[in-house]
Amino acid sequence: MTVVVGQVAEHTFTISDGDMRAFQELSGDHSSIHTDAEYARSRGFRDVIVYGGIVLAKLSFLLGKHIPGDRGVSTRWTIDYRRPLYVDEEATIKLEVQEISTSTGLIDSKFWVRTADRLIATGKTQSILPLSELGSSGIPEA
Repeated sequence: MTVVVGQVAEHTFTISDGDMRAFQELSGDHSSIHTDAEYARSRGFRDVIVYGGIVLAKLSFLLGKHIPGDRGVSTRWTIDYRRPLYVDEEATIKLEVQEISTSTGLIDSKFWVRTADRLIATGKTQSILPLSELGSSGIPEA
């Protein structure tokens, strides 16, 4: 797969109760905000909130399957959570390539996660890809 500046990938997903339980088991995180609806409501949320780690797993899906794909390696991720995501709520994660170094193979991208009515999270990623996989519209080094 050739990667170029401006390239976009997106993935729509819904997190189920089963996904939440699987993550709890895998991570060992049983925080009340993610497991106790009454507690979550007492903190001003309408229900338990989805684990941020599950949202990051959806980012991993985009990076590993689409941009840069299975030949890339992630070197940095940053994420800012803006609003909660709830179980059984449809969300879309979108990733856009911002800059490519044709001399090093570094790819800088931005991403955001949205529901129909809320911005859930924003962030940036950096990945490295073999130079042979870069498109001709990468930004050349000075």
